[in-house]
Amino acid sequence: MWERKGNSRKNVPPPPEPQRENRYVYSGDRQNTATVSGYAVRPNKHGTRKRLSTFNFIIGLFALGILVVLYINNTIAVDVLTGENNALRRKKLRQLDLNAALQAEVNKKSSLERVGRIAVERLGMVYQREQPQTFEIPSDLKDRATEVREEFPQ
Repeated sequence: MWERKGNSRKNVPPPPEPQRENRYVYSGDRQNTATVSGYAVRPNKHGTRKRLSTFNFIIGLFALGILVVLYINNTIAVDVLTGENNALRRKKLRQLDLNAALQAEVNKKSSLERVGRIAVERLGMVYQREQPQTFEIPSDLKDRATEVREEFPQ
C-alpha cells in the first residue's frame, strides 16, 4: 500500500490523528499536545472576550461627555482670566504713566527758582545780601549744654 520507490520494505501507515474531546481538560502547558495512552490531551480554549454591556457603554458616554464639558469650561475660564489679566496690565501701565506725570509736576513745582520767585512776589521776602556768619561755641558752654540735656531728658 505505502511503498517507496527503490525501497523494498513496506512503510507503516502513520497513526491516526487524535480527535478533540468536547470537554475542557487542564493540560498544564499549551505545548504539550502529545497523546497519553491513546487519549488526546486537549488544551484549554482561549477565553472569549466579554461583550460591553449597553449600560456600561452609556455610562462611558456620559463620563466622556462630562470630561468634554469640563475641558471646555476650563478653556473658557482660562480665556476669561487671560482677558482680565491683560486689562489689569493695561490699567497698571496707565497708572504708572500718571504717576510719572505727577512726579514730574511735583519736581517742576518744587524747584528752587519757582519757590524763590513766589516767595519774593507773593510774600514780599527778599534774598539775603550777605553770607551767614559762622561762630564757635566755647567749650564750657558745650559742657553746660550736655549737663542740661542730662537733667531734662526728653
